[in-house]
Amino acid sequence: MKNKISPHHVTVIAIVVLIILGLACASSPKTADDELVWDEGLTIGVTRITDDGVVKDTLRVSPDGTKLLYAEATKKDSDGYWAWNIVYLRDANNPAKTPLINDFAFAPSWYEDNIRFLYVSYENRAGRVVRSSTAGGGKTYITRMPIGDSDNSPIVRNGLIVLSTWMNEKWQLVTVKENGTEPTFVGDGRWPSWHPTENKVVFIREGKIYEMDIDQGYQVTMLYSDDNFDCYQPSYSPDGKKILFAKGALTRVNLTSKKTSKKNENNATLEELERTHIFVMEADGSNLSPISSGKANVSSPSWGRNGEIFCMVSISNKPKEIYKLRLRGMEETSQPVTVVQPTTVSEASVVASDATDFTDE
Repeated sequence: MKNKISPHHVTVIAIVVLIILGLACASSPKTADDELVWDEGLTIGVTRITDDGVVKDTLRVSPDGTKLLYAEATKKDSDGYWAWNIVYLRDANNPAKTPLINDFAFAPSWYEDNIRFLYVSYENRAGRVVRSSTAGGGKTYITRMPIGDSDNSPIVRNGLIVLSTWMNEKWQLVTVKENGTEPTFVGDGRWPSWHPTENKVVFIREGKIYEMDIDQGYQVTMLYSDDNFDCYQPSYSPDGKKILFAKGALTRVNLTSKKTSKKNENNATLEELERTHIFVMEADGSNLSPISSGKANVSSPSWGRNGEIFCMVSISNKPKEIYKLRLRGMEETSQPVTVVQPTTVSEASVVASDATDFTDE
């Protein structure tokens, strides 16, 4: 006797197949061949984290690699600028988000404890550096009045903050104590990022990547430059051996119609488009490798754990979404490094012990 498959069994099988296909699509986002290309020799496990269509910018991964902070905006102000807010992902692999700061806030940057963070509050047409916490918000001004005309891109380690401020028609780097005292101008530049174990920062000056050694009298060394395109947002890998950054790049697009026959492919029209993509190189500026290419724009790269990279991708001029990928060969060699190992602490205890900090006096 032949076995018959009941309609109930057919329905169950169909549901299972749809679930499997859905998971496959979520873990391996598909785009047109020339929209977004990841270097298969360098990358594995590309995953799209968000897909909400909201405008995003300035992505930062926590030191332990498990959480995300970024800025998003759903409206513009009266001057036509995006009104940014700080958003928190408790799980870097889950798009469920928690709004934290809703007062024209951007450029978040983590403390070593994976709980507190700095950000820029834009008030009266100028940026000010502020401290807050994922445990319960709050607002403590570091620079109640901007050091220059407008402060931006703060980073902190061991109680020392490095930020960039707009002054005399250019971005300048400034060090300042965590209580806002002793501001010291140390040279032109923006987008600083700490070395994981040494008292150095990597930053951008006139579109080029430089390294500053604070212990050597703020000695500056140029690591990389491109005569044709500016670089953005550099950062050291957790082991300090590589530098990740975004940079302008030319993308050649085949304008030939999809209906064009193969015999006419040699007559295809190519157009060169300027796009932003992410790159990685050795910490001394050698061995530059593109991670992404294509018509999409890829920006705001940030290191995670074990060779993970988080970044923002805009396809077909749509709002940026957060993606995650991994660099081959770094799965077990790029453990996160924290110079200061704080006592294990919960988010609740930070609120209790530092409650007097979170005032808006």
